[in-house]
Amino acid sequence: MAGRRQAWCPRCDELRAARPGTACPVCGRGLLPVPPSLPGHDRPGLADRAGERLQALLPAARAAAAGLLLVVTVGGGFAAGRLTRATPSAPAAPPTTSAEAGFGDSGPLLGRRQLNWPAAGGGLGVTLRSVAVGAGFTRLELTVAGLGRGQRVVALEGLRILDAAGNDLLPGGEIDRINTVGRGRGLAPGQQTEVVLDQPIDHNALARVQVRGLTLAVEVDEQLLGSLADPELQRNFREDPGSLDQRTRCRGCRVRVRCVGCRTVRVAATAYRHSQVLLLLQPVGPPERSAVNETGRQLLVTPAEVAGGELTAWVGGDSGGDVVVTFSGHELIGVAGDAAGDRPVGFEVHLEALAERAVRGPWVIAEPGSAP
Repeated sequence: MAGRRQAWCPRCDELRAARPGTACPVCGRGLLPVPPSLPGHDRPGLADRAGERLQALLPAARAAAAGLLLVVTVGGGFAAGRLTRATPSAPAAPPTTSAEAGFGDSGPLLGRRQLNWPAAGGGLGVTLRSVAVGAGFTRLELTVAGLGRGQRVVALEGLRILDAAGNDLLPGGEIDRINTVGRGRGLAPGQQTEVVLDQPIDHNALARVQVRGLTLAVEVDEQLLGSLADPELQRNFREDPGSLDQRTRCRGCRVRVRCVGCRTVRVAATAYRHSQVLLLLQPVGPPERSAVNETGRQLLVTPAEVAGGELTAWVGGDSGGDVVVTFSGHELIGVAGDAAGDRPVGFEVHLEALAERAVRGPWVIAEPGSAP
C-alpha cells in the first residue's frame, strides 16, 4: 500500500511517498500527516482521482449499506450514519519545529533549554530532552524507552507543565490529550517524539512536567480474499464495456470472502446491491486495538487477476466498531477485463490501522535531585 501513503516534510516543504512519523529520505526530519491544504502543493492524487466518483456513487452506496445492515440486523443507527473515504487521515498532529538554533518550522525560536530529565512509570521510561519556545508555540522533545516491537507513542494524556511553586505555566492548566509526532530512533535508546503546544511558556521557569498516561500504537494490517460472481455483468462488459448495470438485485450473483489469518477483525456479512459489493467487518476484541480503528486507517482493494490494479473503495463505521467496506462490482469487472473469463472475479482487501493501547503512569519529570 505504499503507493497510497503520503506525508509532508516540514523542513523540505515537500510531499514524500512515506508514512507520517517516519524520517524524510532527504533531510531525516520526522514526516507529518498531509494537512487539508498545503500551499504550493496539490492534494494527494487519490483524492483527486476519486473525488468526482465518490460524489456520484455516495447516494447508492449509502442505500446499499443500509440494505446490508438490515439483512444482518445490525440496526438502523449505522444506516443513518456516515460513509467515508477509504483512507481517512489520522488525527492531524500539530506542526513541529526543527532543532536548528534560532529558527524552527513553526517560526523563530525565542529560547531553548537542554534538560535530559528522566522519569519512570507504567513500565516505561520517559525523558524530557529539551524544551524550545517560539513566538507562538512551545515544543517538548522526549524519548520513551521500554516500548515493544513496532510500538510508538501517538499521544500524551493529562499533560501539565509547572514551575517550581507548582503553578501551571499554561493558562488552561492540564491538557487532557495531545498528539505526538514520532521522530524514529536517534542516538539515545528509545523512541524520540515531540509535542508542540500552540502557545509559548516561560521555559526558564519550567521545573516539572507531569504526564498521566501515554497512548501507544502498533500497526495492524488485515488481508481478505474474495470473489464476485456476476455472469450477466461480465457478459455485458465483454459485449459493451461502456454499459452500466443498475440492477437492484441479482439472483445469480454471489460474493464470497474470507480472512487470511485475521487477528483483529472478522467478516460478519456480505451483500451485493446496485452493483456494489459490501462487506461488514467487526472487530475481534476492543475496536481501538483492531484494524477497524479510525486512527491511521487505510483501505486498499485490488482485483486478484490484474497486478497493480486499484479500485475506488470506501469504508464507514459506527460508534460500536463495525465497519462497512464498499466498492463497485462494475469497476472490479472492468479493471479485471477478460483475465477471469467466465469464472468469478477475484479481489483482495487490505485494511490497515494503528491499534491503540493506553498505558497509565503517572510520570513526574523533573531535574534529578530536585524537590517533588
